[in-house]
Amino acid sequence: MMPEAYDDRRRAPRSEIQDTLFIKSISSSQVTSVGSDFKTCSTINVSAYGMQVLLDFEVLIDSEIALWIVQDGQEDRVLVDGTVRWTTKSANNKFLVGIELNEDSVNHIEKWIEQNT
Repeated sequence: MMPEAYDDRRRAPRSEIQDTLFIKSISSSQVTSVGSDFKTCSTINVSAYGMQVLLDFEVLIDSEIALWIVQDGQEDRVLVDGTVRWTTKSANNKFLVGIELNEDSVNHIEKWIEQNT
């Protein structure tokens, strides 16, 4: 579940951006589902240092996760990564997940937010 303390740690404003991101790879020890290596998630909201996403599978708190984003004007996708800080089960067996992004992802996310708001 999302502890209230994480809201206190917010370093940038949240933007309501709904998009589909592609998950690069997650080791089997970090997910509870089995099957295809190709997975996606839906963004709920994003800030420069974190994002909330909706997943069809469960991930463990403190696991590392890598996501592909597509920025306007670029053919290549950009890889951003971070750490799962909280997770909670939502309706329809989906999981709402909070990801704290690594510092090297911040510039890419700020550009992506600017393009999508």
